[in-house]
Amino acid sequence: MNERFHALRVSEVIVETEDARSLVFDVPDDLTEEFRYRPGQFLTLHLPGTDRGTVTRCYSLSSSPHTSDPLMVTVKRTPSGRVSDWLLRSVRPGSVVHVQPPSGRFTPASLDGDFLLLAAGSGITPVISITKSVLAAGAGRVTLVYANRDERSVIFAERLGRLAAAHPDRFAVVHWLESLQGLPDAARLRTLAEPFRDRDVFVCGPGPFVAGAVGALERLGVPRERTHLEEFRPPGGAGGPDAPAGRGSSAASPACAIRLQAVLP
Repeated sequence: MNERFHALRVSEVIVETEDARSLVFDVPDDLTEEFRYRPGQFLTLHLPGTDRGTVTRCYSLSSSPHTSDPLMVTVKRTPSGRVSDWLLRSVRPGSVVHVQPPSGRFTPASLDGDFLLLAAGSGITPVISITKSVLAAGAGRVTLVYANRDERSVIFAERLGRLAAAHPDRFAVVHWLESLQGLPDAARLRTLAEPFRDRDVFVCGPGPFVAGAVGALERLGVPRERTHLEEFRPPGGAGGPDAPAGRGSSAASPACAIRLQAVLP
């Protein structure tokens, strides 16, 4: 195994929705510096014992380095996602998981700017890390547009509501439910994004959502250097979108090789 992987104990498993769990890790004192991270980064997990043998997957950190949050990733079960299904069924408090230190560039250069965050499904995981960090340690305002299939599938619904109530002048969340409003296509996303076209934009979610968001932002004239993307795709193009990977990510495992994580070129 790569020497950069460390055995971390899972201290808590939090049920977020029927198909999503947050895994909270204990980080020993001697690894504190190695696991220091920036909001929006991810962890690479080495997972033995699944029905596909030993695999490596990347999962975004949903905790914030600027609050009292312990180190935490959030995993959503996906169609044909055998690894995510195994994690949700098998990992319990006390389980030991081999984890690589944080990586990734889907992170703000400063927490003092104003942000528009566009997320869909489990794309909320790095986005809530950014949100909590800006509100706790920055001076900026945050508007989040968050798309999901239906109300039951909204990850962190209560936490997002509490953040909005605690920071009414700095944080607003717009929920988009496909069961009521249909798919959030480029035209609809353009309408939602237009009042915030002067902000830095972070987009995270499945490929079609990211493509629609990119189209909307291009039509609004948002400069490419202010548009940051993270697209979730299946590793190797097969097996289900358990992990993100890709263009521009630094120190990512080869098994996370399709994590698209970049400012538009």
